[in-house]
Amino acid sequence: MAPVQIGSDGQLVPLGGPVVSGPQPPPPGAPATQGVRLSLLIEFLLQRTYHEITLLAELLPRKTDMERKIEIVQFASRTRQLFVRLLGLVKWASNAGKVEKCAMISSFLDQQTILFVDTADRLASLARDALVHARLPSFAIPFAIDVLTTGSYPRLPTCIRDKIIPPDPITKVEKQTTLGQLNQILRHRLVTTDLPPQLANLTVANGRVKFRVEGEFEATLTVMGDDPDIPWRLLKLEILVEDKETGDGRTLVHSLQVNFIHELVQARLCADDKPLQDMYNCLHSFCLSLQLEVLHSQTLMLIRERWGDLVQEERYVPAKYLTLTVWNQQVLGRKTGTASVHKVTVKIDELDGSKPLQISHEPPLPACDSKLMERAMKIDHLSVEKLLIDSVHARSNQKLQELKAILKTNNPSDNSFIETALPTLVIPILEPCGRSECLHIFVDLHSGMFQPMLYGLDQSMLDEIEKTVNDDMKRILSWLQQLKFWLGEQRSRQSVKHLPTVCSDVLHLSNSASHPVGTLSKHKLFIKLTRLPQYYIVVEMLEVPSSPTALQYKYSFLSVSQLEGDDGPMCAQLLQHFKPNLEHLVQDTSGRGSRPGTKRKGSGDHGEPEPKKPKRSGEMCAFNKELSHLVAMCDTNMPFIGLRTELSNMEIATQGVQVEGDGSSHAIRLLNIPPCKGVGEETRRALERSLLDCTFRLQGRNNRTWVAELMLANCPLNSTHSKEQASTRHVYLTYENPLSEPVGGRKVVEMFLNDWNAISQLYQCVLNFSRALPEMPSYLSLFSEVRLYNYRKLVLCYGTTKGSSVTIQWNSNTQRFHLALGTVGPNSGCSNCHNIILHQLQEMFNKCPNVMQLLQVLSDTQAPLNAINKLPTVPMLGLTQRTNTAYQCFSILPQSPTHIRLAFRSMYCIDIYCRSRGVVAIRDGAYSLFDNTKIVEGFYPAPGLKTFLNMFVDSNQDARRRSVNEDDNPPSPVGENMMDSLMSHLQAQQQQQQLQQQPQAMRGGAGGVYQPLTSPQPNYVTPSPSMMPTQSPGALDPSSPYAMVSPSHRGPWPGSPQVSGPSPGARIHGMSPGNPSLHSPIPDPHSPRAGTSSQVMPTSMPPPRKLPQRPWAASIPTILTHNALHVLLLPSPTPCLVPGLAGSYLCSPLERFLGSVIMRRHLQRIIQQEANLSIVNSNEPGVIMFKTDVLKCRVALNPKNYQTLQLKVTPENTGPWSQEELQVLEKFFETRVAGPPFKYNTLNAFTKLLGAPTNILRDCVRIMKLELFPDQAAQLKWNVQFCLTIPPSAPPIAPPGTIAVVLKSKMLFFLQLTQRIPVPQEPVSIIVPIVYDMATGLTQQADIPRQHSSSGAAALMVSNILKRFNELHPARQGECTIFASVHELMANLSLPPGTRQ
Repeated sequence: MAPVQIGSDGQLVPLGGPVVSGPQPPPPGAPATQGVRLSLLIEFLLQRTYHEITLLAELLPRKTDMERKIEIVQFASRTRQLFVRLLGLVKWASNAGKVEKCAMISSFLDQQTILFVDTADRLASLARDALVHARLPSFAIPFAIDVLTTGSYPRLPTCIRDKIIPPDPITKVEKQTTLGQLNQILRHRLVTTDLPPQLANLTVANGRVKFRVEGEFEATLTVMGDDPDIPWRLLKLEILVEDKETGDGRTLVHSLQVNFIHELVQARLCADDKPLQDMYNCLHSFCLSLQLEVLHSQTLMLIRERWGDLVQEERYVPAKYLTLTVWNQQVLGRKTGTASVHKVTVKIDELDGSKPLQISHEPPLPACDSKLMERAMKIDHLSVEKLLIDSVHARSNQKLQELKAILKTNNPSDNSFIETALPTLVIPILEPCGRSECLHIFVDLHSGMFQPMLYGLDQSMLDEIEKTVNDDMKRILSWLQQLKFWLGEQRSRQSVKHLPTVCSDVLHLSNSASHPVGTLSKHKLFIKLTRLPQYYIVVEMLEVPSSPTALQYKYSFLSVSQLEGDDGPMCAQLLQHFKPNLEHLVQDTSGRGSRPGTKRKGSGDHGEPEPKKPKRSGEMCAFNKELSHLVAMCDTNMPFIGLRTELSNMEIATQGVQVEGDGSSHAIRLLNIPPCKGVGEETRRALERSLLDCTFRLQGRNNRTWVAELMLANCPLNSTHSKEQASTRHVYLTYENPLSEPVGGRKVVEMFLNDWNAISQLYQCVLNFSRALPEMPSYLSLFSEVRLYNYRKLVLCYGTTKGSSVTIQWNSNTQRFHLALGTVGPNSGCSNCHNIILHQLQEMFNKCPNVMQLLQVLSDTQAPLNAINKLPTVPMLGLTQRTNTAYQCFSILPQSPTHIRLAFRSMYCIDIYCRSRGVVAIRDGAYSLFDNTKIVEGFYPAPGLKTFLNMFVDSNQDARRRSVNEDDNPPSPVGENMMDSLMSHLQAQQQQQQLQQQPQAMRGGAGGVYQPLTSPQPNYVTPSPSMMPTQSPGALDPSSPYAMVSPSHRGPWPGSPQVSGPSPGARIHGMSPGNPSLHSPIPDPHSPRAGTSSQVMPTSMPPPRKLPQRPWAASIPTILTHNALHVLLLPSPTPCLVPGLAGSYLCSPLERFLGSVIMRRHLQRIIQQEANLSIVNSNEPGVIMFKTDVLKCRVALNPKNYQTLQLKVTPENTGPWSQEELQVLEKFFETRVAGPPFKYNTLNAFTKLLGAPTNILRDCVRIMKLELFPDQAAQLKWNVQFCLTIPPSAPPIAPPGTIAVVLKSKMLFFLQLTQRIPVPQEPVSIIVPIVYDMATGLTQQADIPRQHSSSGAAALMVSNILKRFNELHPARQGECTIFASVHELMANLSLPPGTRQ
């Protein structure tokens, strides 16, 4: 048995595949049909059961009870039998595979048996029947020899070769010869054949003849031999009919149709006597029918897409004709009378079929233009739309010719013409006429209606003209008359469009009925001058009887007035007609500017104008020169007339309006100007004498800008400006006329008078200044110079390099002088130091407009203000307990031009008085200016200020120092009676001195700011310093420019106590700060007292005694030079400190002193609040003493410079403290605690440290030593800084600036470690919060949650180092491990690269 396998369908098949030898009967036992899936069988049974139940539910209710029972039993029995069978089938299916395999094996064996039996039968039949007569053929030995020897088979039968192998082709030469002979045959055939004339366009080449009829067809023919009886052979046929509009480039005849026509024509060529004639007739007839069909399809598309009802298809007969109607008035909706219909017919000529399509028109086309007629009668383009357009184009030309004839009848000189490109009649309305001004009459090609067009005409009027002309063409004449006046008005509007005017057709006047303006022509135009709203120019347009296309213009001048304010009705005032010969005036005016040698045609030289076509656009044929000249002349002259009227109303004499230059400009010259109030008679006369000319002119295109030119001579000042070196000066005053005001109105005159007042006020100051210049001290001459004086402003440059400037000018709005400060030259762009006192300088100058006094103040205050400007004024945070509140370091509060008040942190106040001769007076501003025993609210006295300021007094002022000591500690007080007698004696002397100086001061005029140099000296009562009468601090030296109260008046002086006699400082004449010439370290050589200053006090005086200071000693001013003030206020390093110990905050000595005083004040309050500190009473002034459990502390200002706060620490008993530790503590307090920037919380944190246990404090001191002297620990990797306040980069435990030292059962403090890096790069710094447990003695890093942005690697490494140290070195009883832990951290901490805090 052959091997078998299971196939893809589960059947057994032989191993080599199924046997296909013949049709095989199905094996016995095999199913006749394919099986069914068990799931499908179950689904069918369920559906059947459900269906039977549904039928029972519907049918049983209609049956009897017995029938229902029988049906139910039958249904249950039948269904049970089905499901029992299904159950048996399911059980059998579990073993069906084995049975199926056995059945397949049995079937396969039966099939094999059948195959064997069949094979034996076939072999037996073959042996008995077919093989009985079989014989072998003889061997093909020749063929084998050929193949074996030659490798080929040459004995192949020739029949096979003839049928398979093609013959050899003919050569190229034979081809050319054959085609040439064929061409000769074709030419002979064409000559001997009857050829239609339409086929004359032929070509013979390559054995073919090609007949081409343009627009119809192209046929290619040949003959198959030279026998004349051989018929023509049609090789190729091509239809040339195209539809370029609707064909979309596709062929109009299908290839099958072309093949059919090809066959038809070929049949005609073979059967007819005249084959070519018959071929042409056949193809020509087909092409004409095709062309007519194309035109019909174009017509349908034209109606559907573009023309609509404007073209209609009347009738179409295929292959015969097509009739179209256009210009159907009924369709257009114009049902007036009989409707005219125009037809266009395209047809095939029935009499002569060889002709092309024929065109006919109904009614026939007029014989107008031969070209238009020729185009309208041809259809060779095969476009129905072009045919219609050519047709209506010719008819439109006819209609326009009729309209032109009407115009020619009315006006024989009519210049209208017709444009044929687009049917248009161009009618000039007003000669000369530009192309854009002509009336264009178009004919709508779709409807045949007239359509007028005129640029600028309203559409409603165009529609009305269109309706009228289409109804009656003769009515166009009346419209031309109306358009003529309209165009004249438009020309007038355009001629004045570039001028400041407003045009209107109607002007509502309240008195038009009674005024001559009511009799003006109906056609008129009112032109309002916008800059002169009360004036109008009226243009009248009149008919010219002899010329229908001409107008006559008449011009009038009209003035109006408002009856009731600006919104009331207008009333006509004056109507005056201009002269009629304005054209010559315009020509004369324009001819003045013509070049010499050019010829201008005279007005009488021109003859009769020839009719010309209208000018193209761009030519100035529509410009009305007369009107433009009138408007420009009135617009130019009327402002001058108005200005002259206003000047006359204000009683200002003028010379009237004058013409200047070549007559193109006008001007008004003033003869006098009204005097100004507040200006002296002498100044007014001097200014009148220097004024040579005053002229008003208009400037600019808009003619709204007035320029008043003042020509002045004898300028009182000589400036350094290059343009002010001439003997005469020109001053130009410009006034922009407001839009709401008429040009040349009262506003301009008022502005001019205000400027003249400003010139007069400044001129008075300059005049007084010029008179005082000869007496100006030399140092002021070197200090300042006049940079510019143009009569409107005075610019003075001052300073050592003349880099600062002050500008003085009069403000007419505020009626005050205005000062402006600036910088020039190399200092340009910098700030002027006097900007601080600008308001005070301006007030002083307005009270006394004295330029010399102003220069003196600027000279005396420049150096002090330069020093004051260097003070820090930026608000700072963290200076007090409220760390988020900003306090300004210095507040600069000017009180007067020479009195500057400095407020330090809103607590202390310093008054600086600028004096002449290079000195300033400084006092404590906390004391009242009127009573030294009273304190100004909000400020506190600065203890030790007097002593601190004395350190900056020049060494040449020993006598003044002695006076200060006497002020603070008077050795022998003078009684009240003695003071009264001295004051009465002094008052008498000063009154006599004032009487002597008053006439001299009056004669000085503007130079009265300086007293005469030979003023009498005061008499001295006694040489005793304590008894010498003196001026009060408010009184000045006679040479001082400042006017202050005389001491005899006992007026309040800054810092002087209100006593019945002179102030405590007023005992030695010349020692008062009010007499700076005697206190100045460098006597002024210009002062008359320079040589006698030694008389004031002896050169050899005993040293001052050490006496107790008075509380109001600082209220008495201290005199300092400018250099000393500069040193006092300039930021500088802290003196007496090693540069390495000084902080990075650089501040001035004054700020260090006041900051130290504030810190001392804070310390007193902190000691009272701290429980671990107790105050110790001290008799020394300015010294604070307190103590802790083990230390006694003394805090006082450094007696050498009063700029630092020093701490002196002394142990209570002999303890573990060494002298070095105490010095480190003192130095740390001086440099890190009480120094700049003087923060309250820093001091508070340090006092908390002082109250710590001794072992903790000593470890903290050792850390402070590492901070102060980092070089002593070279083996460490980090530098340490003890943070008394929380730095901004610390972990967020509290706001930055808060106290960083907490002492309870545990101690919390912060250290900043900075990595030591030898290479020059930015070092790495980290903040380490450390907690020390006093009970266990453990030192570790505080566990503070950090922000996600900060690196936690450094904090983790610090914690590990401290933990490892605590493990290796456990704390012993009473031992503090703070320093040891910090030292270990500084020695062993190493951060990975890139780690930042």
